[in-house]
Amino acid sequence: MGLKNMNIKDRIISYEPLFDKWVLDEIIDVYDQESIVRIKDQSYGSNQFAYLKVITIYDQDDDLKCLEQRVESIKSDLEIGLLKSEFIDCEQYLIENNQSDVIGIDLCLLMKNHEYKIENINNLNGELLYELGLKLFDRHEYDEALIYFKKGEEIGNSDCICVIGYLYERGLGVEQSDIMAAHYYQKATDLKNVVASCNLAYFYEMGIGVEQDYQKAYELYLKGAKAGFPRAICNLGYCYEYGYGVEADIYQAVEYYIEAAKLGYSEAIYSLGTCFEFGEGIEQNDERAFKCYEEAANQGHERSQYRLANCYENGIGTPKDFIKAFYWYKQASIKEYPPALISLATCYELGQGIEKDLKQARKYYQKAAHLGYARGQFWFGYFYENHPEIKNAAYRCTYWYRQASKQNDVQALVALGYCYESGFGVKKNLKKAVDLYLQAAKMNYAPGQCNLAYCYEIGIGVEVDLNKAIYYYHLASKANYPRAMCNLGYLYTHGQGVEVDHQKAFDLYLQAAKMNYAPGLYHVALAYEEGNVVDVDIDKAIEYYQKAADLNYSAAMYNLGLIYEHNIDYHDDLKAIEYYQVAIEYNDARAMYRMALYLDEGQVIKRDLQKAFDYIQSSANQAYSPALNMYGIYLENGLAGNKDMEEAYRCFLKAARAGYAPAVYNLGRCYFYGIGIEIDKELAFELFCKASDSNYREASFMAGYMCYYGDGVSKDVNKAKKFYQKAAKLGMKEAKDELDKLG
Repeated sequence: MGLKNMNIKDRIISYEPLFDKWVLDEIIDVYDQESIVRIKDQSYGSNQFAYLKVITIYDQDDDLKCLEQRVESIKSDLEIGLLKSEFIDCEQYLIENNQSDVIGIDLCLLMKNHEYKIENINNLNGELLYELGLKLFDRHEYDEALIYFKKGEEIGNSDCICVIGYLYERGLGVEQSDIMAAHYYQKATDLKNVVASCNLAYFYEMGIGVEQDYQKAYELYLKGAKAGFPRAICNLGYCYEYGYGVEADIYQAVEYYIEAAKLGYSEAIYSLGTCFEFGEGIEQNDERAFKCYEEAANQGHERSQYRLANCYENGIGTPKDFIKAFYWYKQASIKEYPPALISLATCYELGQGIEKDLKQARKYYQKAAHLGYARGQFWFGYFYENHPEIKNAAYRCTYWYRQASKQNDVQALVALGYCYESGFGVKKNLKKAVDLYLQAAKMNYAPGQCNLAYCYEIGIGVEVDLNKAIYYYHLASKANYPRAMCNLGYLYTHGQGVEVDHQKAFDLYLQAAKMNYAPGLYHVALAYEEGNVVDVDIDKAIEYYQKAADLNYSAAMYNLGLIYEHNIDYHDDLKAIEYYQVAIEYNDARAMYRMALYLDEGQVIKRDLQKAFDYIQSSANQAYSPALNMYGIYLENGLAGNKDMEEAYRCFLKAARAGYAPAVYNLGRCYFYGIGIEIDKELAFELFCKASDSNYREASFMAGYMCYYGDGVSKDVNKAKKFYQKAAKLGMKEAKDELDKLG
């Protein structure tokens, strides 16, 4: 029988009824390739229980013959069915991967119950004391088990001594004590117990219960490796990979990972998978990485389950399969592996591989956050930021960003900084924002450097300092952060803090464009459209604009619309309208204005003043000056049934303050004719002159009119003539007529 892609629980259920009688009650413990399972009689009304030990055997080369030989060897060593054996029967089942290759065997061993208590343990040998104590341990009867292990310690049984160390390490039946655990591991190691030596090595590696000593850790792992202990072999690989107690040698590390993987050790198989995935110490090979993760995942190794899910999600070494990705993220989450919890939450949030369920998403983000996992805290905050419909979302968002920031999570530092910059969920505090950006920048986090640079460029929470802005933009650009490249390009384009250098600016934009960053693509397109540094090439401009538009960059959509509306060689109004409409979906104010003009004119599409008014109003609400001016005209003239002189005046005023010449002219008309405001012809003349300076011909004409007739200003025919001449030169027929009258 073959089982595919199941964890131990799923596989046990699929084997039912075990030995034609038993079904799963509870998974008691899973450690490496061994599981202890409590099973119950499937008969109706029966309260009989038994225990099952499942030994899972894998082979790195998927050699079925080799697997069967190893199983037979284990069965022979255990002397199943004999009086002195702890097992009374066995069954075995094949494990297959998704390609239907046999990758392992589950050997299911039915244990004797041993419900009786041995009255006198003084005459038992060390091996029997260990076995009986282990049975009690497997049933979580730690106090009873300790009695047997302590007796074993008295007669120098290293296995009993090692287990006592483990009890102290985990606080099972005794008060937890790393120092006592290290003491017992050392005692068992002195008796040449390889499990104890490996445990002690880990203590030295991590500085648990002993002073950290990589050299001692390496030497102890080496002893275990020479004895063929898989965990020691794998951990020796870690020593070589990271240079713990020995000179770093990734190639030697891989050799040890391979050796331990061949023995079926899941941690080694996982480590080998990462080496294959990232090409570290061995030729990069996604397919072999996937196979390693799959093998270890089927052993219940949660990090491998997580990596396997990632492979399915991103198509690494296997076709993309979101449903399988979700399944494996869920398996890795059973033991609350924090990165898997985050990915599982994301699946629920996006509806990827499972039906969208924000309650489940929130639940799993919360689990990861409450485990104290900084990334989980960040993503939980980000979840709230993206779901403002949740009660107190902004406050909750900043709370979790703050928790993650306490652990120096750089992404959280920048996110929290932006909250303080914008006043989202917290009281606005620009200085605090800058401090957080600076903290992230000092940790070489490019987005933090870029945000800090922008603060210095604009003067947000600090005095404007373009030198510092350029410095931090350069740092972030060197780290290949495209936003910093574009911002730095802008400074070179406009000569702010540096000399104007269009070539440098273009190079930076191009670099960002190669990273498929929409603003970079947009600026490269603009350079080709305007012929800045490069020759004018509208086809290339369209190509780059389209790439940016495909990334939902509305400015690129708008510029494509302008090309098709105004460029004679590419003129296509319907295409222009199509791009404006898509840009409007992204709330682009300029595209709304262009659509309003089409609807107002009614030449290409049917005239619809109400629709035009709606677009103008939406655009004006974003303070887009041309729309504000047009909105004022609609309100002044009651177009689309909306007349409001005072509001028209306010619209002209707002656009005029932004320096928009047509609005300056219309504001002048308001003061000249008393539209929404009291007549003030002196101010009207000033405004007409100001708009005339911007070559707005109607303003030049009105200034000329006022000078000629002395309306609100002193009569001055020569001055009037100059204004008329300017208006005429700008193409105004009425001005030419007035000049003809003057002779």
